[in-house]
Amino acid sequence: MISAISETLKREDDFLVLTHVQPDGDGIGAMLALGHLLEALGKKHTLAVNSAVDIPPQYKFLPGADRLTITDDPTGKVLVALDAANESRLGSLVTALKRFPMTINIDHHPDNSAFAKINWIDPTATSTSEMVYDLWLQIGLPLNKEAALCIYVGMLTDTGRWQYSNTTGRSLEKAAKLLDAGVKPIEVFRRIFESYSVEWFKLLALGLQKAVFDKEAGLAHAVIGQSDLKATGANMAETENLVDWLRSVGGINVAMVLKETRQGEIKVSLRSQDPVDVGLLARRFGGGGHRNASGFTSKDTPENIVKNVKKWLTDSS
Repeated sequence: MISAISETLKREDDFLVLTHVQPDGDGIGAMLALGHLLEALGKKHTLAVNSAVDIPPQYKFLPGADRLTITDDPTGKVLVALDAANESRLGSLVTALKRFPMTINIDHHPDNSAFAKINWIDPTATSTSEMVYDLWLQIGLPLNKEAALCIYVGMLTDTGRWQYSNTTGRSLEKAAKLLDAGVKPIEVFRRIFESYSVEWFKLLALGLQKAVFDKEAGLAHAVIGQSDLKATGANMAETENLVDWLRSVGGINVAMVLKETRQGEIKVSLRSQDPVDVGLLARRFGGGGHRNASGFTSKDTPENIVKNVKKWLTDSS
């Protein structure tokens, strides 16, 4: 499939590049890296996010981030979806799938629903950003420093700073090539992990204060509502790391953060320690993801979601 995508990128001339709602470092890194590739190919392209999306501020330093276009009615000839396991993960931009004559799906989630005309799914990749790196190599253009930085951030964040089980010798070899292209790890670390806003700290403190720990179920959870965002001045994108803090508690196998959107839905982020597979858990509730990192969206109340997740954990143990 990578060869089919490579040929499409070289042949066509008007591209729309998307990623999932509430984009993370990988979604943003992959988008921007593909944007740099299309620019190197001299192709017309739009990097689109919908109007309901909050971009995590720690990724706004990435080259090309200022070219992200907010739109709910994008145009183009070829749609490329990145890091989206299924159609619903595209949010309001999902309607574009039916209007575009050519659609491409590039993703590393094992439960991807193959919703495009051309689907390249590689669960062995650390990240979709790594797959964009492979696409650069396939096309044969020299990787520039700007794209290398975006790819590195996607790989770094989706491996939990190279700590998760998806980190492999192959991925570290690729990371070394990115450093050769000009990426400076210490600068990336400072920009992403040592440049949090005061509002982020206030939200983290509030989230930890609200956290509930159920040692018997091995579950920690916290609910972040719109009122919490108003109280701290933070935005929902700044909740990204809260779930990892909850997972770091001894005796906790599953961490869950329930986030109330402006539309009144609840977006649930899940992290786990082995042997719990939260990818299976998320799919049970209409979502998806990886074994140790996944999520889903619900219109139920936070109380009912917690109750149902606890039941699933009990039944599956």
